Amino acid sequence: MSSSSSQLYNRLLNDDDDTSSDEYEEEMAVTSAMSFVVRGLFEETENPIRKRVSLERDRAKANENLMKDYFVESPTYPDPNTFRRRFRMSKRLFLRIVNDLESDDSYFKQKRDARGLLGFTGIQKCTSALRVLAYGNTTDINDEYLKMSEKTTRDTLEHFTKGIIKIYGQRYLRKPTWNDLQRIYEVHQDVHGLPGMIGSIDCMHWEWFNCPTAWRGQHTRGDQGVPTLMLQAVASYDLWIWHAHFGTAGSNNDLNVLEESSIIEDVVSGGAPIACFYANGNYHPHGYYLGDGIYPEYPIFAVTYRDPIDEKQAYFKKVQESSRKDIERCFGVLQQRWHIIQHPCRLWTKDKIRDVMYACIILHNMILEDDGNAICQNYIPDQVEEEITQATFEERVANDAYLRNKHEHYALMADLIEHAWSVRTIPDNDDDAS
Repeated sequence: MSSSSSQLYNRLLNDDDDTSSDEYEEEMAVTSAMSFVVRGLFEETENPIRKRVSLERDRAKANENLMKDYFVESPTYPDPNTFRRRFRMSKRLFLRIVNDLESDDSYFKQKRDARGLLGFTGIQKCTSALRVLAYGNTTDINDEYLKMSEKTTRDTLEHFTKGIIKIYGQRYLRKPTWNDLQRIYEVHQDVHGLPGMIGSIDCMHWEWFNCPTAWRGQHTRGDQGVPTLMLQAVASYDLWIWHAHFGTAGSNNDLNVLEESSIIEDVVSGGAPIACFYANGNYHPHGYYLGDGIYPEYPIFAVTYRDPIDEKQAYFKKVQESSRKDIERCFGVLQQRWHIIQHPCRLWTKDKIRDVMYACIILHNMILEDDGNAICQNYIPDQVEEEITQATFEERVANDAYLRNKHEHYALMADLIEHAWSVRTIPDNDDDAS
C-alpha cells in the first residue's frame, strides 16, 4: 500500500472521542470496505479460472495413415470395392470433389494454426464429412482415426455440405431440359410401356430428434409418432432425382407438400420442363408424374385406380403401381447410402438439416453419373442452359386453367390406359396351364 493510503487507514482506526456517532458509523463503513479490498489484493483466489484442456493430436500421423490406407501407389486396401463401400463412391469421384472444394473454399486447404503447426488436409476433411454422412454416427467418431475433434468435425460437415450445394447444385439438381426429357421418355416407354412419363413423385419423412419442444406438435403426425421433416422428390427409372423439396413440417400430408413445392408454380409460370408426346395417337403438351391416390386430378399426374371397373383399368393399375416403385427404390438407396438420413437427425437448425439433405441428394446423382448408370450422361452446360421467360398474366391464367381442367386429366388417363393395353406384355391369367 502507498504511504497516503496507510496514513488514511491509520487515521480511520484511531477513534476520536469528539466525533459524532454519525461520523463514526461512516468512518467504520469506509474502513470495512477498504479492509475487504486490501484483503482481496493479497489473498489467493479460491476458484482460479480453469483453462481448456488442449489435446496434442498427431494430425500429421493421422494423415499419413489415411494416405497409406487408400491413396498411395500400393495402399493397404487396394480393392476398389472397399473404397467404394467406405466412401460410398469411386476414388476418382472423391478426388474430384476434394480438388473442387479446395479450389472454391480456403477452409479445405491445409494451413498452419496460431502455433505454426499444419492443420488438416482437404482429403482428411472430406473423409471426415463423408464418414458422418455415410455412417450417421456422432461427430466424435473421427477422433480416434482421423484425430479430429468433435467441433472440427461439425464445422467440416457444415462447410462440406454448403460447398457441395454451391459447386454442384446447379448441375445435379437441375430441372430436365428438352433433350433430357426425350431420353427419359424413351427409357420409360421401353421399360414401363408408358409414353411421356417424367418420373414418379412421392414423399418421405426424416425424424428430427432435436426438434424444439415448442415445435413438436407442428412436426409430428399420427402415423409417424415423432417430429419429422418431409422430403418431396421426383425420380426416374435410373433413380436420378430430378426434383427435391425439403423442409416441410411432418404434420402435413403429401398434398400439402405439393402446394408448398415448386411443381405447380413452375407449370403456371411457364418454368416447368416442356416436351410434348403422343399416347394412343393423341397429342399431349406436357409430360406427367406417376403418383398415388392423394394427388389431384391434374394433367401432370397419372394416378392409380383404387377400384378398376374393367380389365384395361386393372391392367393399367398394375403397370402404374409397378412403375411407381422407382421412387421407393430411390428412397431406399438414398437412405442406405447415407445413413445419416436413416437415423434421427441431431442437428438443431433447419438450415443445416436442409443443407445435409440436399448435399446427400446431389452426391447421390453424382455417383449415378460417375458409375455410368444415369439416363442423361455427358452434361454440357452450354447446351443445357435454356432461356426461360416469365409468363405474362394472361399466360398464367391460361396455364392455371389448363392445369385444373379435369377433362385434360381424364383424356390423359384414357390414352395411357389404351396405350398400355395395346403394348401389354404380361400373359393373360386365363391361359390354360400346360
